[in-house]
Amino acid sequence: MSPTFEDALEVVLSHLDNPPAEGTPEDEAFLAALGEVLVASQGGLDNDDGARQAIVIDDDLRTRLEAIAHRRRLNPFGEHPDGIGPTLGMDLRVKPPG
Repeated sequence: MSPTFEDALEVVLSHLDNPPAEGTPEDEAFLAALGEVLVASQGGLDNDDGARQAIVIDDDLRTRLEAIAHRRRLNPFGEHPDGIGPTLGMDLRVKPPG
């Protein structure tokens, strides 16, 4: 049974101010719920009848959720473990100054 939008939203809101440590099972659940909330609030969920649902969330909340999703995104150019983009062939991660 897949979680409902309300369940996903509850997980996201419970960790919004203090997201779980990266790589933990809680982090995986948080990121999955975050994705679910963002997709659903863009009208991306289908109800049981196959009709699209438009779930409206506050613009400030959406901005915060999108910022977290952007910061936590693994690699927008692919899944290579070293962050090498498949078309660019370079490391796109931000390096600490030093």
